[in-house]
Amino acid sequence: MAIVGCILILVLNSSGLSNETQSTWQGGAGEEIPVTSWDDSFLSTENINWFSTEGSLTLDYTENIPENLIDADAGAPYSVVAVNMDSDTDTDLLAASWSDDLVAWYRNNGNGDSWTLIEISSEFDGASCARAFDVNNDGYMDVVATAFYDDSLYWFESDSSEYLWIPHPIAEINGPGEVIPMRNNGQVQLLVTESYTGNLFIFKASVQPDTVYWSPYQIAGNYPGVSSIDVLDVDLDGDLDIVVAENNNSQITYLECITWYTEFEAHVIDSDIPHPMSIRLGNIDTDDVPDIAVCSFDNSAVYWYRNLLTGWEKHTVTDSLWGASGVTICDITQNEDGWHNIVAAGCYDGEVRWFEHTSVDEWNEYIMGELPGATAPCATELDAVPGLEIVGAAGVGDAIKFWSPGFYADEGELTSSILDGQVRRLWAGISWSAEIPVDSTLSIQVRGSDNWEDMGSWSEELYEPTELYEILTDTTRYFQYKVLMSSADSTETPVLNQITLSWDDVGIEETTEPAFPGHSLHLISPNPAMNSIEFSVISTDIASVKLLDLTGRVIEEFTIPDSGTYSFQTGELAPGLYFLQTDMKDIPAYRIVVIN
Repeated sequence: MAIVGCILILVLNSSGLSNETQSTWQGGAGEEIPVTSWDDSFLSTENINWFSTEGSLTLDYTENIPENLIDADAGAPYSVVAVNMDSDTDTDLLAASWSDDLVAWYRNNGNGDSWTLIEISSEFDGASCARAFDVNNDGYMDVVATAFYDDSLYWFESDSSEYLWIPHPIAEINGPGEVIPMRNNGQVQLLVTESYTGNLFIFKASVQPDTVYWSPYQIAGNYPGVSSIDVLDVDLDGDLDIVVAENNNSQITYLECITWYTEFEAHVIDSDIPHPMSIRLGNIDTDDVPDIAVCSFDNSAVYWYRNLLTGWEKHTVTDSLWGASGVTICDITQNEDGWHNIVAAGCYDGEVRWFEHTSVDEWNEYIMGELPGATAPCATELDAVPGLEIVGAAGVGDAIKFWSPGFYADEGELTSSILDGQVRRLWAGISWSAEIPVDSTLSIQVRGSDNWEDMGSWSEELYEPTELYEILTDTTRYFQYKVLMSSADSTETPVLNQITLSWDDVGIEETTEPAFPGHSLHLISPNPAMNSIEFSVISTDIASVKLLDLTGRVIEEFTIPDSGTYSFQTGELAPGLYFLQTDMKDIPAYRIVVIN
Protein backbone atom coordinates (compact mmCIF):
# COMPACT_ATOMS: atom_id res chain seq x y z
CA MET A 1 0.00 0.00 0.00
CA ALA A 2 1.54 3.34 -1.05
CA ILE A 3 1.08 5.59 1.98
CA VAL A 4 0.97 9.33 1.38
CA GLY A 5 -0.37 10.37 4.77
CA CYS A 6 0.12 8.93 8.24
CA ILE A 7 -0.89 11.14 11.17
CA LEU A 8 -0.74 10.17 14.81
CA ILE A 9 -2.07 12.53 17.45
CA LEU A 10 -1.99 11.75 21.18
CA VAL A 11 -4.03 13.98 23.49
CA LEU A 12 -2.41 15.13 26.71
CA ASN A 13 -4.48 14.48 29.82
CA SER A 14 -2.24 16.43 32.19
CA SER A 15 -2.59 19.67 30.21
CA GLY A 16 -6.20 20.15 31.29
CA LEU A 17 -7.74 18.46 28.28
CA SER A 18 -9.78 15.29 28.57
CA ASN A 19 -10.25 12.88 25.71
CA GLU A 20 -12.10 9.85 24.39
CA THR A 21 -10.28 7.56 21.94
CA GLN A 22 -11.73 4.85 19.77
CA SER A 23 -9.23 2.38 18.36
CA THR A 24 -11.38 -0.65 17.66
CA TRP A 25 -14.86 -1.09 16.24
CA GLN A 26 -15.12 -4.84 16.68
CA GLY A 27 -18.20 -4.61 18.88
CA GLY A 28 -20.26 -3.82 15.79
CA ALA A 29 -23.35 -1.65 15.62
CA GLY A 30 -24.49 -0.67 19.10
CA GLU A 31 -27.40 1.15 20.68
CA GLU A 32 -28.96 4.31 19.26
CA ILE A 33 -29.14 5.85 22.72
CA PRO A 34 -26.09 7.86 23.88
CA VAL A 35 -23.08 6.18 25.47
CA THR A 36 -20.54 7.55 27.93
CA SER A 37 -17.67 5.81 26.10
CA TRP A 38 -17.31 4.68 22.50
CA ASP A 39 -15.60 1.45 23.59
CA ASP A 40 -15.58 -0.82 20.50
CA SER A 41 -19.01 -0.09 19.00
CA PHE A 42 -20.53 2.35 16.52
CA LEU A 43 -24.00 3.34 15.33
CA SER A 44 -24.09 2.37 11.65
CA THR A 45 -21.85 1.56 8.71
CA GLU A 46 -22.02 1.16 4.95
CA ASN A 47 -19.27 -0.44 2.84
CA ILE A 48 -16.81 -0.17 5.75
CA ASN A 49 -15.06 -3.29 6.94
CA TRP A 50 -14.80 -2.82 10.71
CA PHE A 51 -13.51 -6.30 11.50
CA SER A 52 -10.88 -7.18 8.90
CA THR A 53 -7.85 -5.96 10.84
CA GLU A 54 -7.97 -5.70 14.60
CA GLY A 55 -8.26 -2.07 15.61
CA SER A 56 -8.71 -0.67 12.09
CA LEU A 57 -11.35 0.43 9.62
CA THR A 58 -11.04 -0.13 5.87
CA LEU A 59 -13.28 -0.04 2.86
CA ASP A 60 -15.16 -3.30 2.54
CA TYR A 61 -14.54 -5.81 -0.18
CA THR A 62 -17.05 -5.37 -2.95
CA GLU A 63 -19.94 -7.79 -2.91
CA ASN A 64 -19.63 -8.39 -6.65
CA ILE A 65 -16.22 -10.03 -6.66
CA PRO A 66 -15.16 -10.64 -10.28
CA GLU A 67 -15.74 -14.26 -11.32
CA ASN A 68 -13.78 -15.94 -14.10
CA LEU A 69 -14.71 -19.23 -15.75
CA ILE A 70 -11.78 -21.45 -16.68
CA ASP A 71 -13.69 -24.55 -17.82
CA ALA A 72 -17.45 -25.12 -17.84
CA ASP A 73 -17.20 -28.83 -18.76
CA ALA A 74 -14.34 -30.27 -16.72
CA GLY A 75 -16.05 -33.54 -15.71
CA ALA A 76 -15.88 -33.62 -11.88
CA PRO A 77 -12.47 -31.98 -11.32
CA TYR A 78 -11.73 -33.61 -8.00
CA SER A 79 -8.22 -32.19 -7.72
CA VAL A 80 -6.98 -28.78 -8.89
CA VAL A 81 -3.63 -27.25 -7.91
CA ALA A 82 -1.71 -24.15 -9.00
CA VAL A 83 1.70 -24.64 -10.61
CA ASN A 84 3.86 -23.06 -13.30
CA MET A 85 3.89 -25.89 -15.81
CA ASP A 86 5.66 -24.17 -18.71
CA SER A 87 8.32 -22.09 -16.89
CA ASP A 88 6.94 -18.76 -18.09
CA THR A 89 5.94 -15.79 -15.92
CA ASP A 90 2.39 -16.82 -14.99
CA THR A 91 0.73 -19.59 -12.98
CA ASP A 92 -1.12 -22.49 -14.60
CA LEU A 93 -3.50 -25.08 -13.14
CA LEU A 94 -3.16 -28.87 -12.99
CA ALA A 95 -6.37 -30.92 -12.67
CA ALA A 96 -7.57 -34.51 -12.25
CA SER A 97 -11.17 -34.90 -13.50
CA TRP A 98 -12.87 -37.92 -11.99
CA SER A 99 -15.73 -38.62 -14.39
CA ASP A 100 -13.71 -37.68 -17.51
CA ASP A 101 -10.81 -39.98 -16.51
CA LEU A 102 -8.66 -37.01 -17.40
CA VAL A 103 -5.37 -35.64 -16.14
CA ALA A 104 -4.71 -32.27 -17.78
CA TRP A 105 -3.27 -28.85 -17.26
CA TYR A 106 -4.67 -25.46 -18.12
CA ARG A 107 -2.15 -23.09 -19.63
CA ASN A 108 -2.61 -19.53 -18.45
CA ASN A 109 -2.35 -17.39 -21.57
CA GLY A 110 -1.65 -14.28 -19.51
CA ASN A 111 -3.43 -12.53 -16.61
CA GLY A 112 -5.96 -15.35 -16.29
CA ASP A 113 -8.20 -14.05 -19.07
CA SER A 114 -7.85 -17.08 -21.36
CA TRP A 115 -6.82 -20.72 -20.89
CA THR A 116 -5.73 -23.65 -23.10
CA LEU A 117 -6.57 -27.22 -22.01
CA ILE A 118 -3.66 -29.61 -22.57
CA GLU A 119 -4.31 -33.33 -22.01
CA ILE A 120 -1.77 -35.46 -20.15
CA SER A 121 -3.90 -38.63 -20.05
CA SER A 122 -7.55 -39.08 -21.05
CA GLU A 123 -7.84 -42.76 -20.04
CA PHE A 124 -6.97 -42.58 -16.35
CA ASP A 125 -10.00 -44.33 -14.82
CA GLY A 126 -11.30 -42.31 -11.87
CA ALA A 127 -8.51 -39.71 -11.89
CA SER A 128 -8.49 -38.59 -8.25
CA CYS A 129 -5.32 -36.60 -7.64
CA ALA A 130 -2.56 -34.97 -9.74
CA ARG A 131 0.52 -33.12 -8.54
CA ALA A 132 3.36 -31.53 -10.52
CA PHE A 133 6.97 -32.40 -9.71
CA ASP A 134 10.28 -32.76 -11.57
CA VAL A 135 10.64 -36.49 -10.91
CA ASN A 136 13.73 -37.25 -13.03
CA ASN A 137 15.60 -34.01 -12.31
CA ASP A 138 15.77 -32.96 -15.97
CA GLY A 139 14.46 -29.45 -15.41
CA TYR A 140 10.98 -30.12 -16.84
CA MET A 141 7.79 -30.35 -14.81
CA ASP A 142 6.43 -33.92 -14.66
CA VAL A 143 3.12 -35.05 -13.17
CA VAL A 144 2.36 -37.69 -10.49
CA ALA A 145 -1.25 -38.91 -10.42
CA THR A 146 -3.58 -41.52 -8.96
CA ALA A 147 -6.49 -43.35 -10.66
CA PHE A 148 -9.04 -44.54 -8.11
CA TYR A 149 -10.83 -47.14 -10.27
CA ASP A 150 -7.64 -48.28 -11.99
CA ASP A 151 -5.96 -48.75 -8.60
CA SER A 152 -2.99 -47.03 -10.21
CA LEU A 153 -0.17 -44.70 -9.24
CA TYR A 154 1.66 -43.21 -12.26
CA TRP A 155 4.12 -40.53 -13.13
CA PHE A 156 3.86 -38.80 -16.50
CA GLU A 157 7.16 -37.68 -17.93
CA SER A 158 7.42 -34.42 -19.84
CA ASP A 159 9.94 -34.53 -22.65
CA SER A 160 10.01 -30.71 -22.88
CA SER A 161 6.97 -30.67 -25.20
CA GLU A 162 3.82 -29.53 -23.45
CA TYR A 163 1.72 -31.84 -25.65
CA LEU A 164 3.69 -35.10 -25.31
CA TRP A 165 3.63 -37.02 -22.04
CA ILE A 166 5.16 -40.44 -21.41
CA PRO A 167 3.24 -42.57 -18.82
CA HIS A 168 5.22 -44.63 -16.28
CA PRO A 169 3.42 -46.93 -13.82
CA ILE A 170 4.79 -46.82 -10.27
CA ALA A 171 2.62 -49.21 -8.30
CA GLU A 172 -0.82 -50.73 -7.89
CA ILE A 173 -2.64 -49.05 -4.99
CA ASN A 174 -5.97 -50.32 -3.65
CA GLY A 175 -8.22 -47.28 -4.11
CA PRO A 176 -5.54 -44.56 -4.17
CA GLY A 177 -6.42 -41.09 -2.92
CA GLU A 178 -3.98 -38.26 -2.42
CA VAL A 179 -0.36 -38.32 -3.52
CA ILE A 180 2.17 -35.77 -2.30
CA PRO A 181 5.53 -35.57 -4.07
CA MET A 182 8.46 -34.13 -2.13
CA ARG A 183 12.20 -33.87 -2.06
CA ASN A 184 13.37 -35.20 1.29
CA ASN A 185 17.07 -35.35 2.15
CA GLY A 186 17.82 -34.70 -1.51
CA GLN A 187 15.71 -37.65 -2.73
CA VAL A 188 12.48 -37.65 -4.73
CA GLN A 189 9.77 -39.32 -2.66
CA LEU A 190 6.00 -39.79 -2.80
CA LEU A 191 3.54 -40.06 0.09
CA VAL A 192 0.43 -41.98 -1.05
CA THR A 193 -2.85 -42.99 0.59
CA GLU A 194 -4.67 -46.29 0.02
CA SER A 195 -8.29 -45.44 0.81
CA TYR A 196 -9.77 -48.96 0.82
CA THR A 197 -7.29 -50.41 3.30
CA GLY A 198 -6.32 -47.30 5.23
CA ASN A 199 -2.65 -47.85 4.46
CA LEU A 200 -0.02 -45.17 3.88
CA PHE A 201 3.04 -45.63 1.67
CA ILE A 202 6.26 -43.77 0.98
CA PHE A 203 7.85 -44.41 -2.43
CA LYS A 204 11.51 -43.51 -2.78
CA ALA A 205 12.82 -42.77 -6.28
CA SER A 206 16.16 -43.94 -7.60
CA VAL A 207 16.77 -41.73 -10.63
CA GLN A 208 18.92 -43.33 -13.34
CA PRO A 209 19.97 -41.75 -16.67
CA ASP A 210 17.25 -43.56 -18.63
CA THR A 211 14.70 -44.62 -16.00
CA VAL A 212 13.40 -44.17 -12.47
CA TYR A 213 13.10 -47.03 -9.99
CA TRP A 214 10.73 -46.87 -7.02
CA SER A 215 11.10 -48.51 -3.60
CA PRO A 216 7.90 -48.74 -1.49
CA TYR A 217 7.77 -48.42 2.29
CA GLN A 218 4.54 -48.97 4.21
CA ILE A 219 4.03 -46.78 7.24
CA ALA A 220 3.06 -48.77 10.32
CA GLY A 221 -0.53 -48.48 11.43
CA ASN A 222 -3.92 -48.36 9.78
CA TYR A 223 -5.99 -45.26 9.12
CA PRO A 224 -9.46 -46.39 7.96
CA GLY A 225 -10.94 -44.50 5.06
CA VAL A 226 -8.01 -42.10 4.91
CA SER A 227 -9.41 -39.19 2.92
CA SER A 228 -6.62 -36.63 3.09
CA ILE A 229 -3.02 -36.20 4.23
CA ASP A 230 -0.38 -33.51 4.44
CA VAL A 231 3.29 -33.46 5.34
CA LEU A 232 5.46 -30.83 7.07
CA ASP A 233 7.86 -30.52 10.00
CA VAL A 234 5.15 -30.18 12.63
CA ASP A 235 7.33 -30.31 15.75
CA LEU A 236 10.24 -28.29 14.29
CA ASP A 237 12.77 -31.04 14.93
CA GLY A 238 14.17 -31.07 11.40
CA ASP A 239 12.31 -34.00 9.86
CA LEU A 240 8.96 -34.36 8.12
CA ASP A 241 5.81 -35.37 9.96
CA ILE A 242 2.40 -36.41 8.61
CA VAL A 243 -1.20 -35.52 9.50
CA VAL A 244 -4.03 -37.84 8.46
CA ALA A 245 -7.79 -37.33 8.11
CA GLU A 246 -9.46 -40.69 8.88
CA ASN A 247 -12.90 -40.65 7.33
CA ASN A 248 -14.18 -43.93 8.81
CA ASN A 249 -12.83 -43.22 12.29
CA SER A 250 -14.02 -39.60 12.40
CA GLN A 251 -10.53 -38.81 13.56
CA ILE A 252 -7.42 -36.82 12.72
CA THR A 253 -4.03 -38.19 13.63
CA TYR A 254 -0.55 -36.70 13.76
CA LEU A 255 2.27 -39.07 12.82
CA GLU A 256 5.45 -37.85 14.45
CA CYS A 257 8.50 -38.96 12.53
CA ILE A 258 10.99 -40.89 14.64
CA THR A 259 12.85 -42.50 11.73
CA TRP A 260 11.70 -41.68 8.20
CA TYR A 261 10.25 -44.66 6.30
CA THR A 262 10.21 -47.02 9.26
CA GLU A 263 9.06 -45.42 12.52
CA PHE A 264 6.30 -42.93 13.26
CA GLU A 265 4.60 -42.27 16.57
CA ALA A 266 0.84 -41.75 16.22
CA HIS A 267 -0.90 -39.02 18.25
CA VAL A 268 -4.68 -38.66 18.02
CA ILE A 269 -5.50 -34.96 17.79
CA ASP A 270 -9.29 -35.25 17.57
CA SER A 271 -11.43 -38.38 17.70
CA ASP A 272 -14.76 -36.60 17.30
CA ILE A 273 -14.74 -34.90 13.91
CA PRO A 274 -17.37 -36.61 11.73
CA HIS A 275 -16.30 -37.31 8.15
CA PRO A 276 -13.10 -35.23 7.90
CA MET A 277 -12.73 -34.66 4.15
CA SER A 278 -9.68 -32.44 3.72
CA ILE A 279 -6.70 -31.59 5.93
CA ARG A 280 -3.90 -29.08 5.39
CA LEU A 281 -0.81 -27.96 7.32
CA GLY A 282 0.39 -24.36 7.44
CA ASN A 283 0.99 -21.44 9.75
CA ILE A 284 -2.43 -19.98 10.57
CA ASP A 285 -1.56 -17.79 13.57
CA THR A 286 1.45 -15.50 14.03
CA ASP A 287 4.04 -17.85 15.55
CA ASP A 288 5.55 -19.51 12.43
CA VAL A 289 4.67 -22.97 13.78
CA PRO A 290 2.62 -25.28 11.48
CA ASP A 291 -1.05 -25.48 12.43
CA ILE A 292 -3.84 -27.66 10.97
CA ALA A 293 -6.96 -26.75 9.02
CA VAL A 294 -9.57 -29.46 8.45
CA CYS A 295 -13.17 -29.62 7.27
CA SER A 296 -15.88 -31.89 8.65
CA PHE A 297 -18.41 -32.92 6.01
CA ASP A 298 -21.09 -34.08 8.47
CA ASN A 299 -20.69 -31.09 10.81
CA SER A 300 -20.68 -28.57 7.93
CA ALA A 301 -17.70 -27.16 9.77
CA VAL A 302 -14.17 -25.93 9.26
CA TYR A 303 -11.82 -26.16 12.24
CA TRP A 304 -8.26 -25.14 12.89
CA TYR A 305 -5.95 -26.66 15.47
CA ARG A 306 -3.37 -24.36 16.97
CA ASN A 307 -0.02 -26.04 17.36
CA LEU A 308 1.37 -25.27 20.82
CA LEU A 309 4.21 -27.78 20.29
CA THR A 310 3.11 -29.31 23.58
CA GLY A 311 -0.45 -29.96 22.40
CA TRP A 312 -3.26 -28.66 20.19
CA GLU A 313 -6.05 -26.10 20.66
CA LYS A 314 -9.21 -26.64 18.61
CA HIS A 315 -10.95 -23.57 17.18
CA THR A 316 -14.04 -23.30 14.99
CA VAL A 317 -13.84 -21.21 11.83
CA THR A 318 -17.43 -21.92 10.74
CA ASP A 319 -20.16 -24.47 11.40
CA SER A 320 -22.45 -23.39 8.56
CA LEU A 321 -20.67 -24.59 5.41
CA TRP A 322 -22.99 -27.39 4.33
CA GLY A 323 -21.04 -30.43 3.19
CA ALA A 324 -17.62 -28.90 3.91
CA SER A 325 -15.34 -30.86 1.59
CA GLY A 326 -12.17 -28.93 0.77
CA VAL A 327 -9.84 -26.55 2.58
CA THR A 328 -6.60 -24.67 1.97
CA ILE A 329 -4.42 -22.26 3.98
CA CYS A 330 -3.24 -19.04 2.33
CA ASP A 331 -2.78 -15.29 2.77
CA ILE A 332 -5.22 -13.75 0.29
CA THR A 333 -4.59 -10.09 1.07
CA GLN A 334 -0.84 -10.52 1.68
CA ASN A 335 -1.13 -7.74 4.26
CA GLU A 336 1.69 -9.06 6.44
CA ASP A 337 -0.45 -9.03 9.59
CA GLY A 338 0.80 -12.53 10.47
CA TRP A 339 -2.64 -14.15 10.38
CA HIS A 340 -3.17 -16.53 7.50
CA ASN A 341 -6.55 -17.10 5.91
CA ILE A 342 -8.56 -20.23 5.10
CA VAL A 343 -10.47 -20.95 1.90
CA ALA A 344 -13.05 -23.73 2.09
CA ALA A 345 -15.56 -25.36 -0.25
CA GLY A 346 -19.03 -26.61 0.60
CA CYS A 347 -20.20 -29.44 -1.62
CA TYR A 348 -23.89 -29.17 -0.69
CA ASP A 349 -23.85 -25.40 -0.25
CA GLY A 350 -22.34 -25.09 -3.71
CA GLU A 351 -20.11 -22.27 -2.44
CA VAL A 352 -16.48 -21.33 -2.07
CA ARG A 353 -15.83 -19.12 0.95
CA TRP A 354 -12.86 -17.10 2.08
CA PHE A 355 -12.36 -16.78 5.84
CA GLU A 356 -10.12 -13.83 6.70
CA HIS A 357 -8.34 -14.36 10.00
CA THR A 358 -8.11 -11.37 12.35
CA SER A 359 -7.35 -13.02 15.72
CA VAL A 360 -7.42 -16.47 17.29
CA ASP A 361 -11.21 -16.82 17.20
CA GLU A 362 -12.18 -13.97 14.88
CA TRP A 363 -12.85 -14.45 11.19
CA ASN A 364 -14.41 -12.35 8.44
CA GLU A 365 -16.38 -14.50 6.01
CA TYR A 366 -16.75 -13.76 2.30
CA ILE A 367 -18.70 -15.85 -0.20
CA MET A 368 -16.79 -15.92 -3.47
CA GLY A 369 -19.65 -17.27 -5.54
CA GLU A 370 -21.73 -20.27 -6.47
CA LEU A 371 -20.07 -23.49 -7.54
CA PRO A 372 -22.36 -26.56 -7.34
CA GLY A 373 -20.49 -29.54 -5.89
CA ALA A 374 -17.53 -27.41 -4.80
CA THR A 375 -14.72 -29.60 -3.51
CA ALA A 376 -11.16 -28.53 -4.29
CA PRO A 377 -10.19 -24.91 -3.53
CA CYS A 378 -6.74 -23.39 -3.86
CA ALA A 379 -5.28 -19.88 -3.88
CA THR A 380 -2.62 -18.44 -6.16
CA GLU A 381 -1.65 -15.40 -8.21
CA LEU A 382 -3.34 -15.69 -11.60
CA ASP A 383 -3.89 -12.17 -12.90
CA ALA A 384 -2.53 -8.64 -12.68
CA VAL A 385 -4.56 -7.71 -9.58
CA PRO A 386 -2.43 -7.57 -6.39
CA GLY A 387 -3.24 -10.36 -3.97
CA LEU A 388 -4.07 -14.00 -4.52
CA GLU A 389 -6.94 -15.34 -6.57
CA ILE A 390 -9.20 -18.08 -5.21
CA VAL A 391 -9.71 -21.13 -7.43
CA GLY A 392 -12.68 -23.40 -6.97
CA ALA A 393 -13.36 -26.76 -8.60
CA ALA A 394 -16.70 -28.60 -8.67
CA GLY A 395 -15.56 -32.06 -7.66
CA VAL A 396 -19.05 -33.45 -8.14
CA GLY A 397 -19.93 -30.95 -10.85
CA ASP A 398 -18.25 -29.68 -13.97
CA ALA A 399 -16.84 -26.19 -13.58
CA ILE A 400 -13.48 -24.68 -12.62
CA LYS A 401 -13.61 -20.98 -11.71
CA PHE A 402 -11.50 -18.35 -10.03
CA TRP A 403 -12.32 -15.14 -8.18
CA SER A 404 -10.26 -12.00 -7.58
CA PRO A 405 -11.23 -10.77 -4.10
CA GLY A 406 -8.72 -7.90 -3.99
CA PHE A 407 -11.32 -5.28 -4.94
CA TYR A 408 -12.55 -2.66 -2.48
CA ALA A 409 -15.73 -0.63 -2.56
CA ASP A 410 -15.43 2.82 -4.15
CA GLU A 411 -16.63 4.57 -1.00
CA GLY A 412 -18.06 3.94 2.43
CA GLU A 413 -18.95 5.60 5.70
CA LEU A 414 -19.23 4.78 9.39
CA THR A 415 -21.20 6.79 11.95
CA SER A 416 -20.09 6.66 15.57
CA SER A 417 -22.26 6.14 18.58
CA ILE A 418 -23.46 9.37 20.19
CA LEU A 419 -21.06 10.30 22.99
CA ASP A 420 -22.71 11.72 26.12
CA GLY A 421 -20.48 14.26 27.87
CA GLN A 422 -22.99 14.21 30.77
CA VAL A 423 -22.60 17.99 31.08
CA ARG A 424 -22.12 20.58 28.36
CA ARG A 425 -18.57 20.42 27.02
CA LEU A 426 -16.39 22.75 25.00
CA TRP A 427 -15.16 20.30 22.35
CA ALA A 428 -11.51 21.16 21.64
CA GLY A 429 -10.13 18.98 18.86
CA ILE A 430 -10.53 15.86 16.73
CA SER A 431 -7.48 13.87 15.66
CA TRP A 432 -6.79 10.48 14.12
CA SER A 433 -4.20 7.99 12.96
CA ALA A 434 -4.64 6.93 9.34
CA GLU A 435 -2.91 5.41 6.33
CA ILE A 436 -4.07 6.93 3.06
CA PRO A 437 -2.87 5.44 -0.26
CA VAL A 438 -2.55 7.48 -3.42
CA ASP A 439 -5.94 8.12 -5.06
CA SER A 440 -7.73 7.45 -1.76
CA THR A 441 -9.33 9.84 0.72
CA LEU A 442 -10.30 9.70 4.37
CA SER A 443 -12.24 12.50 6.02
CA ILE A 444 -14.17 13.12 9.22
CA GLN A 445 -17.42 14.99 9.84
CA VAL A 446 -18.58 16.05 13.32
CA ARG A 447 -21.66 17.44 14.98
CA GLY A 448 -22.80 18.34 18.48
CA SER A 449 -26.15 18.91 20.15
CA ASP A 450 -27.92 19.23 23.48
CA ASN A 451 -30.64 16.90 22.18
CA TRP A 452 -29.37 13.46 21.20
CA GLU A 453 -32.55 12.74 19.26
CA ASP A 454 -31.79 15.72 17.00
CA MET A 455 -28.05 15.93 16.46
CA GLY A 456 -28.39 18.51 13.68
CA SER A 457 -26.27 18.94 10.55
CA TRP A 458 -22.86 17.49 9.92
CA SER A 459 -19.85 19.77 9.57
CA GLU A 460 -17.88 20.09 6.38
CA GLU A 461 -15.43 17.24 5.75
CA LEU A 462 -12.20 17.46 7.75
CA TYR A 463 -9.09 16.02 6.09
CA GLU A 464 -6.58 16.54 8.88
CA PRO A 465 -6.69 16.74 12.68
CA THR A 466 -8.56 19.91 13.49
CA GLU A 467 -9.55 22.18 16.35
CA LEU A 468 -13.28 22.23 16.99
CA TYR A 469 -13.61 25.62 18.70
CA GLU A 470 -14.85 27.34 15.55
CA ILE A 471 -16.50 24.30 13.94
CA LEU A 472 -18.69 23.49 16.94
CA THR A 473 -19.08 27.00 18.31
CA ASP A 474 -21.46 26.19 21.15
CA THR A 475 -20.86 24.01 24.14
CA THR A 476 -22.99 20.89 23.88
CA ARG A 477 -23.59 17.73 25.83
CA TYR A 478 -23.58 15.24 22.95
CA PHE A 479 -21.01 14.61 20.20
CA GLN A 480 -20.85 12.34 17.14
CA TYR A 481 -18.41 11.75 14.29
CA LYS A 482 -18.68 10.17 10.85
CA VAL A 483 -15.81 8.56 8.90
CA LEU A 484 -15.90 8.91 5.10
CA MET A 485 -13.62 6.82 2.88
CA SER A 486 -13.17 6.61 -0.87
CA SER A 487 -10.70 5.07 -3.30
CA ALA A 488 -10.26 5.49 -7.04
CA ASP A 489 -8.05 2.40 -7.07
CA SER A 490 -10.09 -0.76 -6.49
CA THR A 491 -7.03 -2.56 -5.07
CA GLU A 492 -6.31 0.03 -2.35
CA THR A 493 -8.14 1.24 0.73
CA PRO A 494 -7.56 3.88 3.38
CA VAL A 495 -7.03 2.53 6.90
CA LEU A 496 -8.24 4.32 10.03
CA ASN A 497 -6.43 3.06 13.11
CA GLN A 498 -7.80 5.32 15.83
CA ILE A 499 -9.69 8.57 16.39
CA THR A 500 -9.52 10.87 19.41
CA LEU A 501 -11.87 13.60 20.61
CA SER A 502 -10.54 16.12 23.15
CA TRP A 503 -12.36 18.74 25.18
CA ASP A 504 -11.47 21.44 27.66
CA ASP A 505 -11.67 19.91 31.08
CA VAL A 506 -14.43 22.29 32.17
CA GLY A 507 -17.93 20.92 32.53
CA ILE A 508 -20.59 23.57 31.91
CA GLU A 509 -24.02 23.03 33.36
CA GLU A 510 -26.71 23.01 30.73
CA THR A 511 -28.33 26.19 32.08
CA THR A 512 -25.18 28.34 32.00
CA GLU A 513 -23.71 30.41 29.21
CA PRO A 514 -20.15 29.96 27.89
CA ALA A 515 -17.77 31.11 30.60
CA PHE A 516 -15.45 33.44 28.71
CA PRO A 517 -17.03 35.53 25.95
CA GLY A 518 -14.68 38.06 24.42
CA HIS A 519 -11.58 35.92 24.87
CA SER A 520 -10.00 33.80 22.14
CA LEU A 521 -6.79 32.21 20.88
CA HIS A 522 -6.29 31.60 17.16
CA LEU A 523 -3.51 30.08 15.07
CA ILE A 524 -2.57 32.15 12.02
CA SER A 525 0.41 30.27 10.61
CA PRO A 526 -0.08 27.00 8.70
CA ASN A 527 -0.57 23.92 10.83
CA PRO A 528 1.65 21.83 10.62
CA ALA A 529 4.14 24.65 11.15
CA MET A 530 7.64 24.71 9.67
CA ASN A 531 9.85 27.45 11.18
CA SER A 532 7.55 29.60 13.26
CA ILE A 533 4.16 29.73 14.93
CA GLU A 534 2.04 32.83 14.54
CA PHE A 535 -1.07 33.29 16.65
CA SER A 536 -3.51 35.98 17.70
CA VAL A 537 -5.02 36.66 21.10
CA ILE A 538 -8.17 38.59 21.93
CA SER A 539 -8.29 39.30 25.62
CA THR A 540 -9.48 42.02 27.98
CA ASP A 541 -6.77 41.10 30.47
CA ILE A 542 -3.11 40.26 30.53
CA ALA A 543 -2.72 36.64 29.39
CA SER A 544 -0.01 34.02 29.72
CA VAL A 545 0.71 31.86 26.66
CA LYS A 546 2.61 28.57 27.00
CA LEU A 547 3.86 25.98 24.51
CA LEU A 548 3.66 22.46 26.01
CA ASP A 549 5.02 19.17 24.74
CA LEU A 550 3.22 15.82 25.06
CA THR A 551 4.54 15.29 28.59
CA GLY A 552 3.11 18.60 29.78
CA ARG A 553 6.56 20.21 29.98
CA VAL A 554 6.59 23.95 29.27
CA ILE A 555 8.81 24.64 26.22
CA GLU A 556 8.12 28.36 25.83
CA GLU A 557 6.17 30.88 27.91
CA PHE A 558 5.07 34.42 27.03
CA THR A 559 3.22 37.22 28.74
CA ILE A 560 0.75 38.86 26.39
CA PRO A 561 -0.01 42.39 27.57
CA ASP A 562 -2.89 43.02 25.19
CA SER A 563 -4.86 41.66 22.25
CA GLY A 564 -2.77 41.27 19.13
CA THR A 565 -0.74 39.00 16.88
CA TYR A 566 2.40 37.26 18.16
CA SER A 567 4.89 34.67 16.93
CA PHE A 568 7.88 32.63 18.02
CA GLN A 569 10.47 30.52 16.22
CA THR A 570 10.22 26.72 16.13
CA GLY A 571 13.36 25.86 14.15
CA GLU A 572 15.09 24.24 17.12
CA LEU A 573 12.08 22.22 18.23
CA ALA A 574 11.83 18.50 17.47
CA PRO A 575 9.03 17.55 15.02
CA GLY A 576 5.90 16.37 16.73
CA LEU A 577 2.75 17.45 18.54
CA TYR A 578 2.58 20.42 20.90
CA PHE A 579 -0.13 22.37 22.70
CA LEU A 580 -0.46 26.15 22.71
CA GLN A 581 -2.20 27.14 25.96
CA THR A 582 -3.39 30.50 27.24
CA ASP A 583 -5.08 31.30 30.57
CA MET A 584 -7.69 34.02 30.22
CA LYS A 585 -9.85 34.84 33.23
CA ASP A 586 -8.06 31.80 34.78
CA ILE A 587 -9.78 29.54 32.24
CA PRO A 588 -7.39 27.63 29.96
CA ALA A 589 -7.80 27.52 26.18
CA TYR A 590 -5.80 25.21 23.93
CA ARG A 591 -4.73 24.88 20.33
CA ILE A 592 -3.08 21.79 18.84
CA VAL A 593 0.16 22.54 16.97
CA VAL A 594 1.97 20.07 14.72
CA ILE A 595 5.59 20.95 13.94
CA ASN A 596 7.30 19.33 10.94
